[in-house]
Amino acid sequence: MGTWGVGLYSSDDAMDLRSSLAAVCRLPYDGDQLVELLSELNPDASDPTQEGHTTFWLVVADQFRKRGIRSEARGRALEIISKGTDLAVLTKLGMGASDLRKRQRVLDELAGELRSPSVDKPRKTLKKPQPILFGAGEVLAFRIDQRGNCYNPFERDPVFANFKPVGWDGCLILASGLALEYLAWYQVARTRAPWKERPTLEEVMGRIDSEAWKVGTISKSHAARVGLERLGITAPPKVAAPSRKHTVWITAQDISAADHLSRWRDPKVPIELESPP
Repeated sequence: MGTWGVGLYSSDDAMDLRSSLAAVCRLPYDGDQLVELLSELNPDASDPTQEGHTTFWLVVADQFRKRGIRSEARGRALEIISKGTDLAVLTKLGMGASDLRKRQRVLDELAGELRSPSVDKPRKTLKKPQPILFGAGEVLAFRIDQRGNCYNPFERDPVFANFKPVGWDGCLILASGLALEYLAWYQVARTRAPWKERPTLEEVMGRIDSEAWKVGTISKSHAARVGLERLGITAPPKVAAPSRKHTVWITAQDISAADHLSRWRDPKVPIELESPP
């Protein structure tokens, strides 16, 4: 599980779950529906023999409490605390007596908060699914700097971005879809090498590394800042599809496809650019 402290979020499972929760809570569903979705993405939720079982219910209960979402998670978490189930798991994992006492105080505090009267809070949710901007088979081109990086789409101000284009790169959309029926994701394959001048569809497809794909998000504003230009559409090669859990994690973290489009070369060693023949 990867535990590094006594806090409620001092484990890899807890941190990953909190990220997934951020995405799920944007969906227009009630608390029990959200728990059902989260349980589907986290098999340990329904299996008390697994190390991540108690972490799941404690984290979900705490996050829902903070967001004012009512669900069965509250009762499940209180039961885990009262029976000492979480401490038993941590004992099995090798946590020492001193840390177990500290963990007990964390759990006691959480139990007190969960027993307090629930306060409903307005929750900002998606009114409709995010638009799919690019479909399978679309071939795109974009400018890159001397490191082989595209424009940082999280930087709105070009002055602060300090982006100085020196060449072009391209990519292929292998697939796209919606995580949890609302959150748009894209399976993107980059080229093996960039160009000095804007490439054609055929040139990009000649260098596509379809097996080295990654999944990322692309919003309208990010597509505009990166300067994604459509070169055309082709039949995409058949590759493994990303898992549902992976697409949810990516969209929850809002990991931009720009992270994959950039090459992150040493700025002291300018990237090699080829001119089209």
